[in-house]
Amino acid sequence: MNKIILKICLIICISVTAYSIWKLYGFHRTYQGGKDEYDELKEYVKEEKPSKKKKKGKQEPCPISVDFESLRRINPDVVAWIYIPGTDINYPVLQAKNNSTYLHMTFRKKKSVVGASFLDANCAPDFSDFNSIIYGHNLKNGEMFGHLKRLYDINYNKKANYRKHPKIWIITPDQSRLYHIFACREINVKNDKDVYTINLPGKAEDFSESEKRKSFLKKQISRSQIKTGIEISGMEYMITLSTCTSIA
Repeated sequence: MNKIILKICLIICISVTAYSIWKLYGFHRTYQGGKDEYDELKEYVKEEKPSKKKKKGKQEPCPISVDFESLRRINPDVVAWIYIPGTDINYPVLQAKNNSTYLHMTFRKKKSVVGASFLDANCAPDFSDFNSIIYGHNLKNGEMFGHLKRLYDINYNKKANYRKHPKIWIITPDQSRLYHIFACREINVKNDKDVYTINLPGKAEDFSESEKRKSFLKKQISRSQIKTGIEISGMEYMITLSTCTSIA
């Protein structure tokens, strides 16, 4: 009887182990498939040679150029490209009519937990809003916006240092925008909804006045995990890179 029980237990253990290995392989294959897809899309991005001459009063030249015409043939929902120099954050940004389409769909419209980085459906596609919000998954293999915690979250990575990667480029079909990191927050979406505030003319969230912008920006700075020392005038435009944390 004991031998029979032992055999049953052994069969169960082997079955559980085999299932776990199969699940791990499935996750790896999914993540790798997503990584390969986005790596392939980088063929439409060209690194530009840095200019030796710097013109006073003008924005520094964007280090990359993007072939949006070719990207739009693959997916017409592409509105921008996000690039953080010296990091692996180098992705197309999509925008759909809602904020669920690209949660589990890649740039090539393949169903996948990898999803895509995408601009909030309520934001202007040319990034002309005061606060443009881009979402991306915090993947277990560190891809997509999973890079953010390693680069900027000192609670996750003690060696994280925003000074090494303080700039974010947003390239659209019409222009290149350079943003400087000024705050980093870990929030509770129920209690900290202010982060997701988008300019709504005529309402409480109307940021047409510089004083309202300045107040909003200072609030983010006061609650930031990092202190950048960046001075705010109230005339700035900002982007919010939003991802989930590993904490339930």
